[in-house]
Amino acid sequence: MSLTKTQKCIGVIVAVAVIGFSVAKADIRDTIQNAKSGTTVQCSGSYSVASITVPSGVTVKGPATFNFTSSSSDGFKLPNSNSKLQSVTVKGAKHGIMIDGSGCSVSSCTATGNHDSGIETHNSGAKSYSISGCTSYGNADSSGGNADGFAVKNGTGSGSFSSCTAYNNSDDGFDFYGANGKQTLSGCQAYSNGSYNGKTGNGDGFKMGGSYNIAHSYSSCTAHNNTAGSTKRGFDTNHNTAKITLTSCHSYSNGSADKLGNCVLSNCTMQN
Repeated sequence: MSLTKTQKCIGVIVAVAVIGFSVAKADIRDTIQNAKSGTTVQCSGSYSVASITVPSGVTVKGPATFNFTSSSSDGFKLPNSNSKLQSVTVKGAKHGIMIDGSGCSVSSCTATGNHDSGIETHNSGAKSYSISGCTSYGNADSSGGNADGFAVKNGTGSGSFSSCTAYNNSDDGFDFYGANGKQTLSGCQAYSNGSYNGKTGNGDGFKMGGSYNIAHSYSSCTAHNNTAGSTKRGFDTNHNTAKITLTSCHSYSNGSADKLGNCVLSNCTMQN
């Protein structure tokens, strides 16, 4: 039989539960960071917090909004294995969500108003991750050339994206410049990227490589109306010479023709 305890914070009864306990809003950061593997931290409402590191095996579950107080620090950091974020909105951080660990999962989350990429995987420790049902929009850095909706950088390992949407980011929608493992995408879309809040970048919907030659896979992905920035393509191999596969993908109304290199296309309508 679980025990319950209700605390008050500035006169407001909170709705944060950890293994049957309610926790004051002021304690949410410590509650998450001190949670043990296998714990689900249930959050609701809105929080103004400093950067949060999610421990291995811990799930943070909303719906809840986290307004991060420093534009120079990442919001949610997942450097450990098998950490999970579900149904949270992340605002005001450097990178909204930063994944460095293996087997991590981010689902039904929103990243907006951040000062670099909304959701990013970073370094070789990030592998076997899944990002699903997430939206990343309205993110912009000071130069405009770094803030993507979703970014895979610095030798990241393999991972998957499903039913994710990127729009109105100052650089690209999905940027896999630093992917050193296969990225598998299904049902994703990217539109109106390349400019936000007076900052401009490349403006590709899907940038499919750069530093490494990896045969990524795209299925039922759509890029349209990426008309700002310096390249503004729907799909851009960006020096990736591998045989990237595109199945049932569509590109239209972008500022430039797609750059497809050695891509293998099946049932696609691309922009020439």
